[in-house]
Amino acid sequence: KELVAQAIHRESERRGNPFVAIDCGAIPDHLLESELFGHEKGAFTGAEHTRPGQLQLAQGGTFFLDEVGNLPMNLQAKLLRVLESRQVQAVGADHSAALDVRFVAATNNDLQARATAGLFRADLYFRLAQYTLSIPALRDRPVDIPYLANRFLAEASVELRRPVQQIVPSALALLVAHP
Repeated sequence: KELVAQAIHRESERRGNPFVAIDCGAIPDHLLESELFGHEKGAFTGAEHTRPGQLQLAQGGTFFLDEVGNLPMNLQAKLLRVLESRQVQAVGADHSAALDVRFVAATNNDLQARATAGLFRADLYFRLAQYTLSIPALRDRPVDIPYLANRFLAEASVELRRPVQQIVPSALALLVAHP
């Protein structure tokens, strides 16, 4: 999902500006608001410095919300307000700032069904679903596995600071054949 979001960003007029990704399910709910919107000094216990949120860091670029279906209801309302007003207000701030960001959201859940069941805000769903891309699961497109495996290999080689030349053909065959 993130590779598709990065490709959209890379092929757009916003490519020279930041691409910021956040996984809505990986950050504890009580920290997510500050992470998204930023905070002012003294806004809460431990807020010793003013800190911009990830939304502000994406200014002029693309903001990718991965697993948006995991966003808590109270933050769904705040995100909807940002989408509609193109303004963002940090926690503890008394003013908002203009925001010029392309939003890309992804989920492995059926958000329409979640909205119908009252588990996701219907108004936010309809705002996010203006343009929808459905990407088949990797098991349904095994032709992509060699590319992805080699990309991950290159990333691991850099991260581990060890040159890894290739994945042996038998291992790649196992990956492609795995359901």
